[in-house]
Amino acid sequence: MNKNKDVTQEELAEVFKAERPRLLRYACYRLSNEVDAEDVLQETFLKLHSRLQDHEGQEIHNLQSYLFRTLTNICTKWQTNNSRIKTVPLDIKADMADSPTETRNDDDYRRIARLLKVIPEEQAEVIRLRIYGDNSFMQIAEILSLPLPTVKSRFLYGLEKIRRGMKQ
Repeated sequence: MNKNKDVTQEELAEVFKAERPRLLRYACYRLSNEVDAEDVLQETFLKLHSRLQDHEGQEIHNLQSYLFRTLTNICTKWQTNNSRIKTVPLDIKADMADSPTETRNDDDYRRIARLLKVIPEEQAEVIRLRIYGDNSFMQIAEILSLPLPTVKSRFLYGLEKIRRGMKQ
């Protein structure tokens, strides 16, 4: 998607509209608050829109990855600036997790959300981008500017820590 070509405002709007559900789901799980996630998503679009306007014809190799990278950076900044603890009951907004089935347990969601906060952030971020952002490992490597093996190992180590925490 958009490999080695200049990105226009129209392309940004088109890709943003197509990727919005994935971006929002990721931001909701990252920030644990849908209102904040909406704000961060809007800030992401405005930042990219103004950046492209200031540098019309800017070359972006992969607009989808660029969107996620910008979103992850803004989420990190948002969390730093709003360091108060926020929680959202996962049963309030079922679409945040793609309509959980009856076999899924809300307690498990809460435990996983809690465990994502206690494992190393670099592992939690890869897990969130993979599961909630629905990105491939290759996309995550591009978003985080990391080698593919590092992304895969962070995912596996983080998942193993969550599995151990779920057994306790």
